[in-house]
Amino acid sequence: MSGQYRLPEEMRAELARPLGRLFKPGEISSQTFAATVKQASFVVTVGDRVTETFGKTGRTPDVMIVDSMENRKPRQPPDVSFVSNYVADNPPATITESALKAIKDAFAGPKPARVLVVGEEDLLAIPAIVLAPDSASVFYGQPGQGIVLVKADQAAKARSGAILRRMGFPKTL
Repeated sequence: MSGQYRLPEEMRAELARPLGRLFKPGEISSQTFAATVKQASFVVTVGDRVTETFGKTGRTPDVMIVDSMENRKPRQPPDVSFVSNYVADNPPATITESALKAIKDAFAGPKPARVLVVGEEDLLAIPAIVLAPDSASVFYGQPGQGIVLVKADQAAKARSGAILRRMGFPKTL
């Protein structure tokens, strides 16, 4: 691995579309969303607002990936408890080895685990889907649209793996 992989300009429009089921802002307070959260056996959240939303529902994510930013503006990290904390450098529009190592360590270590990103966590849902247990539900924020749920099944892992390979990653993480 080279250290960091940048998102090619031609992939930006593709990744602006949700990779899974989109819960629009009005649906996030619905019974359907609450039931989805309750049924999830392993929860990964990517994004400060998404993580905070889970904390308010009483469901602490097993792994949370945050950057203390919201809409590119600094904010306090979500007030959600964790027992393991990993820090990663990850500039905007990239996925770094530092971020991959932190995510892998968070999945392997004691839960709940937080990955605090110095930079930007926006693309980290992609490797989180690939690295998550098959039973995981990965929730990430879709700016201006809501919260996206991706079940980390083999199909989602294959799609996300293909995106990573198009960014220059080797075949496996």
